Amino acid sequence: MKRIIVFFISTWILSTSAVFSQTIEVDCHSRPLNELLIEWREAYQLQFSFNDEQLSHYKITIKQSFNSIDEALSAILKGLPLDYQKSREVYIIYPVKQTKPLKSFTLVGKIIEAKTGEPLPFSHIRANDQQTVTDIKGMFSFNFQEDSVYEVTASHLGCYMLDTVLVAGAQHTIVLQPSVFGIKEVVITNNIVEKSTQIGEASGLTSLNHHIANYLPGNGDNSVFNLLRLQPGILAAGEQPNDLIIWGSPEGTSRVKFDGFTIWGLKNFNDNISAVNPYVAKSIEIQKGGYGVPNDDVVGGIVNIAGKNGNLNKPGVNLFINNQTLNGMVEVPLFRKSSLMLAFRQTYYNMFDKDDVSYKSNNNSNSQIDAIPDYEFRDFNIKYSLQGDNGDLLYMSMLYADDDFLVNASQERDRSSWEQQTREDNHQLGATLFYGKTLANGLSSNLKVSYSALYSHYSQLREVSNRRNTFKVVRADEQDQNDVGELSAQWENRFQMGERNSLTMGLDFVHNDLVLYEDTFDTRYIDLTERANRLSIYAQNELKLASRLYMTAGLRMNHSFFLNKLYFDPRLSLSFRASGNIKLNASWGRYHQFLVKSSVEDASGNYRYSWSIADNDEVPVISSTHYVLGGAYTPKNFLFSIDTYYKTNDGLTRFIRYRQESYIFIGDSRSYGIDFYAKKDFKGHSVWASYSLSKTEDHFPFYQKDEYRRAFQDQRHEVKLAGLLNLGRFHLSASYVYGSGFPLYNSYVDQSYTEADYNRLDASLVYRLASTKFDGEIGLSVLNLTDADNIKYNQFNRVPFDQLNTVYINPEAVPFTPLLYLKLHF
Repeated sequence: MKRIIVFFISTWILSTSAVFSQTIEVDCHSRPLNELLIEWREAYQLQFSFNDEQLSHYKITIKQSFNSIDEALSAILKGLPLDYQKSREVYIIYPVKQTKPLKSFTLVGKIIEAKTGEPLPFSHIRANDQQTVTDIKGMFSFNFQEDSVYEVTASHLGCYMLDTVLVAGAQHTIVLQPSVFGIKEVVITNNIVEKSTQIGEASGLTSLNHHIANYLPGNGDNSVFNLLRLQPGILAAGEQPNDLIIWGSPEGTSRVKFDGFTIWGLKNFNDNISAVNPYVAKSIEIQKGGYGVPNDDVVGGIVNIAGKNGNLNKPGVNLFINNQTLNGMVEVPLFRKSSLMLAFRQTYYNMFDKDDVSYKSNNNSNSQIDAIPDYEFRDFNIKYSLQGDNGDLLYMSMLYADDDFLVNASQERDRSSWEQQTREDNHQLGATLFYGKTLANGLSSNLKVSYSALYSHYSQLREVSNRRNTFKVVRADEQDQNDVGELSAQWENRFQMGERNSLTMGLDFVHNDLVLYEDTFDTRYIDLTERANRLSIYAQNELKLASRLYMTAGLRMNHSFFLNKLYFDPRLSLSFRASGNIKLNASWGRYHQFLVKSSVEDASGNYRYSWSIADNDEVPVISSTHYVLGGAYTPKNFLFSIDTYYKTNDGLTRFIRYRQESYIFIGDSRSYGIDFYAKKDFKGHSVWASYSLSKTEDHFPFYQKDEYRRAFQDQRHEVKLAGLLNLGRFHLSASYVYGSGFPLYNSYVDQSYTEADYNRLDASLVYRLASTKFDGEIGLSVLNLTDADNIKYNQFNRVPFDQLNTVYINPEAVPFTPLLYLKLHF
């Protein structure tokens, strides 16, 4: 029995080995595959399983030798929608399902305003389950697979939302109607007005529609700043004259951009005139922190203001006059696709009198001080823009502004008298040349060249006289000049990589010029002229990880030729839409700043700021890390948001002047806080409220205690309330700001300080005019309605006229100020 079993096993092994070891010869021409397999079955004792009818349709032509049946099967099935599998001793031939390649479609278009043809940047648009934001040209693009018809929802702040259906292939133009019309008889119903404020689309991001500012108190010449100061996280208390303080950032670390060039001083000495003419502003985007790599090299916040491009449909004239300034703008369409826009503002009398400059003595002396201020402001905007039917945009925007302030102060005492003249002149230049193109495949490419400069001169002369012998002593004689210029070129490209992915890549080149000199009693303490170049390369990937989860990861690399050093700034953000109305955001990032503003403080506690180019010797590059976490709840006509942040800054510079000597100290700071914001729109009315709880501390080696102390810009609490009532032709509005105050230190070494609360209530009444020939407004705004005695941040001057007493000369924060204005549009 055992011999029989061994015989059969040996026979099976030998026969099997023969099959797999023998050479398979195949020589056929257009032979049906089923017949070829049947032949193999008989010749090599194989077992096959297949669909005889199906395989008969495949003709095989081959002449080749194979070492095994598997090698032969693989060769004849190559290129056919067939595959095989061996189950025990049976070769199973089966069809393979062919995956049809998905067809890709691209949806490209632009969003414009109906009345003017203006492209609308920062508009939100959703197509099926994808969403995006239009660029500066108002352009958008999507990539889809298989689907070529889309349900589209487009919205822009201050315009009616539009629902429509679009198809792929053609470039589309979406026209949005503004929600405010000058003709009373036009009635639009069953439309949802997009909110005038958008918060929560990304970490630390706020988008504003400038139209709403037309009805806020003080809307005439300062509507841009009045709108900004009512947003959470932007310091309103103190009414700082030259900078925005966003989330506790030190002076000079935030940046304001208009049409691509830098505004070096957003607000001038007069708080009722902003450095941006409200006639030329269109959309405002605030990035308080945690922003992506395409943005400027700063460590604070960024405000991007997009200017109007001009009316393409008909010429227009805008005139504005109040009891302080004249303002006018002219729009002229050219050749149907381009427009020229001119705007000009000018003060027509000295807006300050001696009652606008206050004083107080540290020994509560009631000695009379006479102060006579003088102020003059003017600016000029010109912009030419050309819009192509294919979405191309070309524009050139230019700005020139003058801001001159002078105050003469004097005091008569029993035995002596003193006189002081303080003067500061600022001249702002700015220009941008921009060309942007969006191709049919969704590729968006923008090229921008910008130049901006600020020329600032400060002087102070103080003399003390002896009334007995008329002997006069010069106690202060200072001349300071600080000029800063920036030439930049940016090339940015955005690629659509499919339904879930888009890539942004860019290249920045920046050249900075700096002139800084300080002269005291004809002795030049600082005489500096510097130039620096840097090159930045950045890439950012926006990826849809899941149906509700989005990630943005980017890297910005800065090479400073001035320092011969490379800096890496990685940044990451996540957004999760928990439901249709709830969105959560988180971001982290590293940031560096190469053009910095250093504080200069004297022994009396006076401090000013001057621009410097970081040299990593006396003035280091500022580095910062941002952590931002927030969320928003946005049901219909309601908005509630929370933003929390923690920011650190290393490399802050402070110059100390003491007894004709100068010292340089390097310090650091940290800021953390939380913003709450709620807004309700109902029946054409809007009300909103915000509360900011924050803490900002800094540390310098000269502090008496080796610990952090409150920074100059630190304020613990700030509450803002605002409301607008739409009563047909009448618009009523009011805003209120309360701040718990910031520390006013007695000197640079003395850690004791005073802290005054800030209170300001503004109110406005506007009546809209309309006729067949023009429309306009008559309005009355009252600023600081209660005439609260507020202190302006960083705008007081200490005058030590003897060993014991000091006088504070302070151009007050906005006092009780009624503004009556007339606005016309033809």
